[in-house]
Amino acid sequence: MFVAVEFGGPLVTGENLGSGGFLAKVPPGIRAKVLSLGESCKYPQEQTIYNKGDPSLYLYIVKSGHVAIEISFPPRDRQILMTIGPGDTFGWPALIESGTATASARAIEQVELLRIEGKLLRDLCSEDPRLGLELYRFLTESISALLAAPHTE
Repeated sequence: MFVAVEFGGPLVTGENLGSGGFLAKVPPGIRAKVLSLGESCKYPQEQTIYNKGDPSLYLYIVKSGHVAIEISFPPRDRQILMTIGPGDTFGWPALIESGTATASARAIEQVELLRIEGKLLRDLCSEDPRLGLELYRFLTESISALLAAPHTE
């Protein structure tokens, strides 16, 4: 069943996204530029945000609520790789041209997200190498932490 997703909303500031993630390490002017690229959206509880294999078009920052990043192992149910909350970022493949989602994302509860089109963010990184460095450093650290985390079977 398809559930409507709400887009739009108030201007997003650094204060309502927390202090974590790659935005914490960039100057306020650049942070404001990145946030200005985003669009606020809400997903109801249990709504799929995207599925593994979908084109990865957006990088997401959680404003409120929690999101499960998960994979499926047929015939078993889905397995949660990680749960992320306010200030956390997901949808990293959007930073790669022609990226594809490597896992699924699902709203555990109602979530409000800031979604930033990957192409716009890649263009901004080309214009500002410091932002690009911080973004890709954060991306590398996040993927390394995920791979090092214990996984249950």
